[in-house]
Amino acid sequence: MNLTGILARLDDHKGPGILFFEKGRVVRREFPAFKKDVEKAIDRLKSVGVKAGMRVGIRATNCYPWIVYDVALLELRAQSVAFTEDFFPTPADELQQKYKLGLILGYSKDKPHIESKNGAVLLMDSTSDEGVKADDSFTHEPDPDFECPSLIFSSGTSGRIKGLQVSRKGAESTINAFTSRIQPRPDDCLLMFLPISNYQQRMMCYAAMWFGFDLILTDPQRLFRALKELHPTLFVAPPLLYETIEGKLYNLPKWKKLAADYGGKIIEKIPVPELRQKAARKLYGEIYEALGGRMRFMLTGMAPIKRSTLQLFSRMQLPLFETYGLTECGPVALNVPGQHKPGSVGKPVEPGSVQIAEDGEIIVKKKHPQSIGYFDVPAEDQVATFLDNGSVATGDIGRFDEDGYLYLVGRKKEIIITPGGVKVHPEVLEGDIDASPDVAKSVVFGGAGMQTLVAVVSVRGTLDATLKDRIERHVDTVNAKHPSAIRVGKVVFTDTQLTRENGLLRPNLKLDRKRIQEYFANDIGALKVESPADNLA
Repeated sequence: MNLTGILARLDDHKGPGILFFEKGRVVRREFPAFKKDVEKAIDRLKSVGVKAGMRVGIRATNCYPWIVYDVALLELRAQSVAFTEDFFPTPADELQQKYKLGLILGYSKDKPHIESKNGAVLLMDSTSDEGVKADDSFTHEPDPDFECPSLIFSSGTSGRIKGLQVSRKGAESTINAFTSRIQPRPDDCLLMFLPISNYQQRMMCYAAMWFGFDLILTDPQRLFRALKELHPTLFVAPPLLYETIEGKLYNLPKWKKLAADYGGKIIEKIPVPELRQKAARKLYGEIYEALGGRMRFMLTGMAPIKRSTLQLFSRMQLPLFETYGLTECGPVALNVPGQHKPGSVGKPVEPGSVQIAEDGEIIVKKKHPQSIGYFDVPAEDQVATFLDNGSVATGDIGRFDEDGYLYLVGRKKEIIITPGGVKVHPEVLEGDIDASPDVAKSVVFGGAGMQTLVAVVSVRGTLDATLKDRIERHVDTVNAKHPSAIRVGKVVFTDTQLTRENGLLRPNLKLDRKRIQEYFANDIGALKVESPADNLA
């Protein structure tokens, strides 16, 4: 796989190519037509003064021109800077000065927010370039081998935005390793709805262009329409989406829910895979239809997923698998059909690339890591993550089983130390509590000033005495599995859902523990004393 050779391969690909929504209708651009669009974009960029080595920002939500101009910048050997939505309120001139940009690429609907005094803004969907001229006053380190094609931003578990330098060889190696595991087929169709500014999404775009399978590009607002109407076979989504599907089944009338549960258990016992699939399609037809009816491989990562959700999808004979990766080093481990274990994140994508340190931290060492380091962050972040021997310290605690499957235990910085000095991984208890179908999400707190562990439980259904009693009995069962020092002594119930919109989930859809603890402070009790580690990603 060669990032700088994508354009040359597009004429050979058949099929619909790239599908997207425009003014409410589906537009199909075959790959040869996409190639012509990229060539026009190259000419346009050249005409306003973009040249090799120049740094060009892209500030736009998901749209077809995003990927057109991204590939054009690769061909020009210009370095793209992909701004996430966190940067959208920042004026264009401020972004240009801070990140030494020759040009910013935007979209018409964002025009009021990206106007520039010096004219270094080009609207990708506009036909007029009047007054647009790239600023060539910034100088950058020479990169004759185009080793760093892009600067990207990642919001880690601390929520602080970090800049990362993408390695071209690392991205190419990642795409090769990942696709060798999932084995894309010419008739595959990948649906993407997460922001393209996330580099993992862009790499999937590159894979589709290189290997010639179809690509659906949409946004969260049109996701379920795209699933139902465009029939993808490959899909990547955060746990929240799959858990939402489980929640819809949970909220069915009681008799329907019991029928679906009982029928699913019977289906699991059918010995012939083809008959199991046929029976599941009949029983869970609405869900199959909502997902497009052709799914052969679905992935989830980014945050822990409820075990009950994985069990449900297995019962429905829908191919949902967990994966694990970081922006710093790319995909780390992956479950695939025929080689997976529920609860694990799979086997390493690159054999031998994962080690477990003495303290349990997962250390990843690849010949070509996805990133060559941070920029625009404190030096201590660089030293703590990118180690001298070329390894990446993930900050995650994990273990291998006897068959080589990797399991995540928790985050190193999230460890709770009880008043008795016992170390507790809250994620372990949360996973056990979340196994109840009555629980939407749980968050466990403890530590300084707290005499017992406290679980905040966001519930599914009506928060009444019956529901509370069921969950409390479930927590008692969970406690019985653990030593007394690490048992939950108090449950705080809430029907408030943990979402990105109310600030209780981070932009990457991981728990914002500090915000959740502050939100429920009166119910939880004493607040944990912040330690220096809380300020590290």
